[in-house]
Order: sequence, then structure tokens, then C-alpha cells
Amino acid sequence: MLTNARIVVASLIAATSTAGAAPMVHTNIGEVRACYPLGGGDFLVGTGGGLVRVDARGTTKKVWTAVDGLPGTRIDSISMIGTAMWIGTETGAAQVTLDGARLAVMKTSGSRSVRDMLAFSGATYVATWEGGIVKLTTDGSSTMVPFRGGNTARSTTAIQNRSRTAALAVADGALWAGTSGGLYKLRNGQFELMTIETGANEVTSLYGDGAKLWIATTAGLFVREGATVRGYGGGDLRRVTRVDGEIVAAGLGGGVVRVDRGRLVTAALPTELVMTQSITERDGAVCAGGLDGVWLRGSKDTAWIAGARTAGPPANDISALAVDGNRLWVGTFDHGVAIFENGAWKRFTHAKLDHRVNALLVDGTKIWVATATGLSVIDGTTVSQLGKRDGLPARGVLSLAKMRDGRILAGTMHGAAILGEGRPVSIGLKQNLEATNVWAVAEDADGSIWLGTTTGLYRGRADDKEWTRYSVATGHLRDDWVMALAPRGSAIWAGTYKGGVTRFDVSSGVVTATPLGDGWINPGGLSWHGDTLYASTMEGVRTGDGAQATWAVLRGMPGKDTTATARIGKTLWVSTRRGLVARAP
Repeated sequence: MLTNARIVVASLIAATSTAGAAPMVHTNIGEVRACYPLGGGDFLVGTGGGLVRVDARGTTKKVWTAVDGLPGTRIDSISMIGTAMWIGTETGAAQVTLDGARLAVMKTSGSRSVRDMLAFSGATYVATWEGGIVKLTTDGSSTMVPFRGGNTARSTTAIQNRSRTAALAVADGALWAGTSGGLYKLRNGQFELMTIETGANEVTSLYGDGAKLWIATTAGLFVREGATVRGYGGGDLRRVTRVDGEIVAAGLGGGVVRVDRGRLVTAALPTELVMTQSITERDGAVCAGGLDGVWLRGSKDTAWIAGARTAGPPANDISALAVDGNRLWVGTFDHGVAIFENGAWKRFTHAKLDHRVNALLVDGTKIWVATATGLSVIDGTTVSQLGKRDGLPARGVLSLAKMRDGRILAGTMHGAAILGEGRPVSIGLKQNLEATNVWAVAEDADGSIWLGTTTGLYRGRADDKEWTRYSVATGHLRDDWVMALAPRGSAIWAGTYKGGVTRFDVSSGVVTATPLGDGWINPGGLSWHGDTLYASTMEGVRTGDGAQATWAVLRGMPGKDTTATARIGKTLWVSTRRGLVARAP
């Protein structure tokens, strides 16, 4: 028994902060979702990887994430309510003040993605995604504003669509709301559906222009004046506003267009603004951005410039980590592999390397990469690939572990395999195990192989005809979906999708299981670092003392949904769905 080990699990009941230097956050800020000219030449840019302040030359001055007190790292909106600046994130809004490189959070509101905020008739209205519209009054109270109308409004889909509110605007003296289920108008304390036309139900942006309401949708641009609605076309649009006195609309694929004498024409903006999601003007200064970064214009008399790209991971949804000396290998959910070394980021690309990475393993000079289309082996600049035709049980590889004899154990979507000399040796198919989707693999101290699957935990040896299954039905697990395994000595810890961590001890052929709390463990989310076991869960990284003691949460993460941990020297690296953080002791 490991009585002196520190264990980090998903059941924690006491949250604590970790002392030491401030965490260093690494995110990708290439996707621009909102922007706002600050005046004095600076701009504020909301990205998928944080809130960014850039100067007139497009140079990044500061990046703020959830580590700095924002409700979330992905920024969905920037709104001015009077003189107050509100930052809408994926997990609520925050009223902030800026002083150079310093950001102070004054107060927060809500827990849903905030797409827009607007003051109307003495109250502040908050448009949230999947949470409807919240009304905030000056006395501090908040109420949900009901919706009325919509095709088959009683259906679950219709209710979800109209609660996904993307935009607010005031036009013709009324408050309007744009949702994924249509256009609504506030009447008698509730939002009522207003028909645009068939095919224009998904509203993405609104702009009030006196008596006119401009409506951007996934089916083009519309304008409503009184009871009259006119369509302009324009494709999948994400933003409508006014720039240099003209109505402009930005979209995904069509760039930025403007309304000219009743038709849409190309706007005088950079041609690089193709996949555009945001554009904002203030006192002649304009910022625009989307999937290809941000572009800035200080005034009508200055040229457009591209915002400088800041080095970071290729994407913020990190799926796997591996350490090779002082080099950190980073796998992403759908943007491939990158390397962080000597303070610099470098993306590793190769035709034989799929972008969808599930697991990483360092083995001497080789890096094993489990992907959705097979197993890639990186050796220097050379990349080889193994797939189903080479003997793997299935195309998709989900997990990796190194065995004591140097061979590699790989879990796939249909069984597992041992990789050494010659063709892979399949595990699970010949034994007729129900071991599909092998999310975790491990070998314990006595040479037994453990397979974590969606149907429980299996234990045996490669040549065994029968394997032992541990599951909810046998009383060993509280959830059959085993996502992670961490062996140490004669014990092995199993992390499950929604049943926390269970410790398995083997003595004289007898297996005992000890549950260590609830929680949602992510794939490959258990790792030993010294005498500490870390659990990467959907609610953060967990840490505590002893196998059955009081647990706590590691604070200071760019995202709550954590996926992996790794250690280089004294620095702990934690990956999340919203970027990567390096934590000094």
C-alpha cells in the first residue's frame, strides 16, 4: 500500500490556491470574436484565447485570461454600458477597468456565454447563448425575460433555438433580440417572434439605425423598417454595423461588404478579411477580425495594418502532453502537434501526421502520436505511420503506454495491440473481449495488462484466453467508462468518465477496489509526478493528501476543463480546453 503518496482526484471538497510564482499562460489568440477601439491608438481584441490589448502597430501589449480573474478565457463580446466596459466570456460577463497592462474586474454576472449587452429603458439586458435574455436592474436584481412564439415553440429544439441569443439592438424605439430561432421584439415584458422570411431564421447580429433595424443572418442581410422587410443577400453574415457612415456587413467566406444604393458591394477593407466575425468603429478608428486574426485602422487617414501574431500553441483545445528532456510536446484536438522548447513555440507538421491527436508518448528518440487515422511515429524529421492494414485492430488510436520490456501498448477503437518487432499483436479480438474503445492502457508491476474501455476495466496477459473484467456489475467501479489508468507499485488507479477515481490493489491474486471520490476524468487524465497523482477532470485538476483524505482544487487555469499534466524540472504544465499553463512551485 502507498500510504505516503499524495493523490489528486475528482472528489475534492476543499478548494485551495497554490502558492508560488504567477502561472504563465500559453494560448492561441488567432481567432478574433470581438474588438473595440480604446482611443489613444490602442485596441481591445476578444479572442478564443483571451482578451488582448494591442497598440496602433498591432503589437500585443497584454493578454488576459481566466487566470487574471475573467469569468472565462474565450471572449465572446465587448460592450459599453454607459461608461462601463463589460467583457462577455463563454462563462459569464465581467465589468472591467483598464489601466495600461493592468485589468481590474469590478463585478461579474451570469455563467453562460454572453454574446451582447445593451441598456434599454433603465435596465441592462444580457444576451446569452443557451440561457436566453437576462434583465439586470439598477437595484441589483436579475430576471429572465420570457419568449413567446415560434414554429412548434413547445418542442425542445424550438425552445433551445430561441434561448440562443446572439444580439440585441434598439430601433424604432423598441428593443430587439436576434436568436438562432429568429428575430424577437420586446412587448409587454416578453419577447415576441417577428417573421423575417423563410431561410432567415438564424440571426447573428443586429444594428439599430433610427427607425431601421439591420439584421445579419446566416442567409444574408435584411433591413426592417416598420412592417416592411427587405433582403440584400450576402451569404453567411456574422456582423452588421456602421463604418465611415455606411452600413457594412462581415461574414464567413465573403469578406466585408457595404450597402450602396440598394445593393451589396465590396467594402474598402483589406482583402485578407475573408472569414470575418467582428468589426467595430469608434471615432474613426476601426478594428475587424475573424478566423484569420485582427486588422486595425487608427483613423480615416491611416492605412490598415495586420495585428502581429503572438506565438502560442496551434489551438487552445489541448488533448495530450509529453515531455522529452526540456522539450514539451503538445497535441491538440484538431490542429496537430506543436513543440515548446527554450521559450519558443514550433508547430510540427507532416503529411503522415493527422491533426486529430488523442495521446502522445516519448520513447527515446521516438515520439508516438495516437491519432484518429492511425499511429504516427516521429523520429527526428522522419514520420512513419501504422494503420489497420499494418495490423492495428482499428483505424483510430486512443491511448498509449510503454511496457517494461520496451514494447508499446496501444488502445484503439476496437481492442488493443502490443507493438514491437514484426506485426502488432492484437489484444481483445481473439479473446472476444467487449473491449471496444480502449481509452486507457497500462501494465502493472507483475506484468499484467489493464485495458480501460467503455464497458469496464479488463486485466490479463497478451496470451491469456480469458481476461477478468471489473465493472459496475461486479461492484468494483461506479462507472464502466474507464478513461485513464495510472499504475504505481502493486496498485493501479482507474479514472472514469463520471464516477471519479478507483484504486485497485492486487495481493495474492485477489483484487480489491477502493473508490476515491466522484468526478469526470478526461481521457489520459491520470499522471504520477513523484509521489503525487494528478487527475485532470472537467472541473479542474485535483490535489489532496493521502488516499482517502480531504481533497482540493488547483486554481489558476485558463480553462476549467483540464486534460493532462506534465512536469519539466519543477514546473508543472497543465493543459485545458482553453490553453496551456505553466505553474512554478
